[in-house]
Amino acid sequence: MSMLVFMPWCRIDRAYKVGDIDILPLNRHGTINGLDDAAQCSVNTVMAAYKTIEGKPVDRATLISYASKSLIDDLNEDEVETVHELAAVACFCGLAKREYFNSLGPYCNSDCFTLYIQKFTKADFTALTIRRREGRTLSVWPIGDIAITVPVHCHAIENVSLDEELLKALVAHRAQTNSDKLVRWQNAISCFNQANTDNDSIRYQMEWVLLCSAFEHLLGAKPKAEDVSSKLAQTMVPKDSLPASNANRRSDKWPAKGQSLCYEWMREFYRIRGDFAHGGLNTQQPAMWKPLEHLVLGTIAFPLLVKSLLSKDSKYILTNKDRAQIDCFEKFADTDNFLNPPPNQQGSLDSHWRRLLDECESTSIREAVIRSLEEMRVQSSVSNEE
Repeated sequence: MSMLVFMPWCRIDRAYKVGDIDILPLNRHGTINGLDDAAQCSVNTVMAAYKTIEGKPVDRATLISYASKSLIDDLNEDEVETVHELAAVACFCGLAKREYFNSLGPYCNSDCFTLYIQKFTKADFTALTIRRREGRTLSVWPIGDIAITVPVHCHAIENVSLDEELLKALVAHRAQTNSDKLVRWQNAISCFNQANTDNDSIRYQMEWVLLCSAFEHLLGAKPKAEDVSSKLAQTMVPKDSLPASNANRRSDKWPAKGQSLCYEWMREFYRIRGDFAHGGLNTQQPAMWKPLEHLVLGTIAFPLLVKSLLSKDSKYILTNKDRAQIDCFEKFADTDNFLNPPPNQQGSLDSHWRRLLDECESTSIREAVIRSLEEMRVQSSVSNEE
């Protein structure tokens, strides 16, 4: 029996190597390297069951191959588990590359990376595994009778790309990290991915709990708001931190401890998480940020935290864009109604986030030029003295 591992809703832009797996773009009208005509025909037949919202077979998708095996070789349980684990890493690197408040920038959600594994024989019939609470059932269907339609929230995403430098760093981290820390990172990334489906059936309270769990696991923090907040503020450090006491968004109920706004934001975010984690759909706790504002801030901050931790381990070099995002995060969190366009919006792509990023990136470039000129001046001075 043959096996096909694929992501039918992921229109990946090119091939990526992720540890033991290769993520490969599929064009049903093109050729598939490594497969003969009969095998390629079988793959196209299987993929024809996955439809667009118009009911047509998807023309682009993503295939996954394991190690040196063929795209349709059978995998054992351990190999399947590895595929799921590494696909989650790839998913995270897609989410980390998203641009917010920019309808023309790269964007995806974790449901784009939904993984299907189908066993088939001669592509006439396929085995579908259906999950139940108490286990799983297996049913065999004629391939021509199956129609599985793309989720609406994945339909409009035309191209998916991954942050390749982050991907390389995470693969290296996975290979060099002890098992306990690796499990924490796997859990954290899984929680973040599950909180970013864009599926309307997932309530924001669940996303809230998952995001807070992601921060807690990644930081190795105690399940206490103060510990998670302290570790975050000590790791994701901007060039000029904004004291909470100087912020526009500040509360008289915050303890006067000289903490940063990042600390106070996470303390509030994690504190409210307790209400949702214990079954509440609402909270009566005072909050300086609205629910969607909290979720946006958490979603922006988590990949930056991952990059900051990898940078401290010398596995990743923060880019100018990374640094700009870290530097302007607190200013963004301090902006009133930052989800809405600026009052004097200049074009549809203008946003509070974009303005702050542009300002921080410009400052970073100017400072880099000044440092470079100063280094050249010093070198020239030394040469003249010699």
